[in-house]
Amino acid sequence: MMTAYLWLMGAGSVLIFMLYGLRCAGAVRLPRLKKRAWVTALLAFLFSAVFGTVLARCGYALMTQELDFEYDGIAAFEVLLEFEIDYLSFFCGAVGVCLGVLLANRLTRKGSVWMGMDAFAPFGALLVALFRFGECFAESWGAGISLPDGSPLAFFPFALKISSDGGYESWSWAICVLSGVFALAWAAIAFFRLRSTGRTGWSFTLTLFFLALPQVLCESMRSSGIYWLFVHAEQLLCALVLAGVLLFWILGSGKGLSFPRRWAPMGIYLLCIGALVVIEFAIDGSKIKVPGMTHAAWHLVMLGVVAVIGAAGVTAARRWNRQASPVPSSPISAA
Repeated sequence: MMTAYLWLMGAGSVLIFMLYGLRCAGAVRLPRLKKRAWVTALLAFLFSAVFGTVLARCGYALMTQELDFEYDGIAAFEVLLEFEIDYLSFFCGAVGVCLGVLLANRLTRKGSVWMGMDAFAPFGALLVALFRFGECFAESWGAGISLPDGSPLAFFPFALKISSDGGYESWSWAICVLSGVFALAWAAIAFFRLRSTGRTGWSFTLTLFFLALPQVLCESMRSSGIYWLFVHAEQLLCALVLAGVLLFWILGSGKGLSFPRRWAPMGIYLLCIGALVVIEFAIDGSKIKVPGMTHAAWHLVMLGVVAVIGAAGVTAARRWNRQASPVPSSPISAA
């Protein structure tokens, strides 16, 4: 299963970075700039493969405290060589990919790297969709709670078949497919609606925000993962990304806005985060119990809260975008 997963993810990643190179090369006319575009795409793929893999494995080990130096000493690092799908941190892998693309653009272009990151935004969303769908190979890693026996939705793509050690098979919600659909939808929006619009960083920051946003919900729905207390670690990290992008937009959109109006999106975000914490306590059931509210009902409430955060983010992003005139459409800067 791991071999099939690696082949599928590898082939898909090569194709996506080829499309990235085609987009960059197609946006310029000079042959030397076309060559530079392909060099950027090649380096982005190589750096992303290395950084993404290393950070995904090391991030998982650090977040789960897998390295036991007190007992194993320096030999504790050997555990990092154990590669399984469920031994990887998706969030840390995504950070590695972003760093790889950023470094490739820094080495091959003059001036700001934001245009290269903007050009990569829809392809980054495609990568997220690819790897989320790939979690289907990990069975329980990409699954949610079990479906009742005889459920009419007990089939792929709505559910994943989970096999236990005793040979018992059951169906669980395919949360990885839901995550992949969200990412695929945003990839389409980023490619067809955000091209050549807004100031530099518009497409990339919006993509960061709207890839992290649905994961606040989807990570809560997972039945497995990296836990800190009763909260999914990657759910918390995605919430921090949302806060960081919101802060970036707010700090860059202060012209002509009063203090309350400028910071209203952050205030709404903090209120929503408070509501999400209460919902997580209710889902956990140890602190808050509401009669008649099931996990599904609480997740519907969470969906509404996440939608409010999205609306606040759109408001902040539009204000930030109005602070500067549109940028040229070429993702490759002139020499």
